Amino acid sequence: MITCYLDSQDYSALTDPKLDAPDRRQIKATLLHLAHTKQVRFAFSAAAVCESVSLTAEATHLAELKAELLSELCGPNALVSFDRLVEAEVNALACRSGPPTDMFDPNGRWFPEILLDDDPQQYWERIRQIAEEEMRGMGLSRQQRRAQSRALVKNGKPRSALRVHLTQQEPGSLLAELLKKYPMRPEYAEVMERYALGRASEKDFSEALMNSLTDPRWMMKWFTTQHSISSPIANMVRKPGRELGQAMRSLAEVSRQWVTALRNADLDANPTGKHGLITSRWDKLVGQQLIAIIRRMASMTGIKLDEFEVGDVGTYCPGVSTGVRSMYSSLWENVGGGRKEEPSDSQPVDAMHAFYAPYVTVFRADRFMAPHIQRQVRNVGTIVVPRLSQLVGTLEKQLF
Repeated sequence: MITCYLDSQDYSALTDPKLDAPDRRQIKATLLHLAHTKQVRFAFSAAAVCESVSLTAEATHLAELKAELLSELCGPNALVSFDRLVEAEVNALACRSGPPTDMFDPNGRWFPEILLDDDPQQYWERIRQIAEEEMRGMGLSRQQRRAQSRALVKNGKPRSALRVHLTQQEPGSLLAELLKKYPMRPEYAEVMERYALGRASEKDFSEALMNSLTDPRWMMKWFTTQHSISSPIANMVRKPGRELGQAMRSLAEVSRQWVTALRNADLDANPTGKHGLITSRWDKLVGQQLIAIIRRMASMTGIKLDEFEVGDVGTYCPGVSTGVRSMYSSLWENVGGGRKEEPSDSQPVDAMHAFYAPYVTVFRADRFMAPHIQRQVRNVGTIVVPRLSQLVGTLEKQLF
């Protein structure tokens, strides 16, 4: 089946009322038709979800619109999180078993499981806050409310007094409070309520939580009330984007200074040409960075690697190779391509999306990044589409 990965900006372009236009409505309708008739399998990743998360109250409605389209278009077709993709590729390199062929998560879980590590503790803290709010209506002072609520939870775990308190509440009152604070499907909230009452296990709770997160439509509603959760998820791509963007700008500036110094010293008249000194150093730098990244990832995951060459990374780790090489290729435009506009924070983020390009048939990227990504995935047959307006035609050509 044809698989297709949309650019994050596509979800904005197809849902933002300010960008509404007949041609975009037609594109959206056609894409949904291709998805519903199962002619095309649309996929999303953690990068797409993270870029959709709103950081301000004003952007909440647009985030929900994007999540609704993503859910309707992609359904459960989630690609694995970055950590699992990289681990699978590094393991392929270690075993020399051939690159991974399928990066779809069978349960639609796009997120790293590390995000869920502290959630039972956060949940009980929220239950404690609900109890404290209820005590306000009992005429207790603020000091008395805090003293009593602290006696309900200790070290992130409920005390027996809290269980007793919860069983004495009106039936359904806790469920209503949970749904108000954590918008989700009622069946998952009911599991969480039973967990609070001691009638479900922590495993049941974690399973309900993960199932809630697999549906971006509900998840965005959740994030409108839980910015303490949404901010770290948004920063999964935005923070590296900012940090790498600054590093890219610094590297471009240093490289341009080398070019000027070599020319002024008559050491190389064309340092960024095919056989230029800067070109040679740059190629070595990219290879060194790829090897260093793979070794670091192997160390983090406990995978033992024998000696390998940079060519092996391209063979066994196509996602990592595509993402890293695309980023450096785009940066080279500022060094040897004559590009005046400084590298932006969006280039590293686009490169993070590109990790998934080798695992789909059609991949959307913006006009600037598209040719850089396309060069890296020609050998696997992925088609990179530089404009949203060209997407439907490209898909139909693949179908017919």
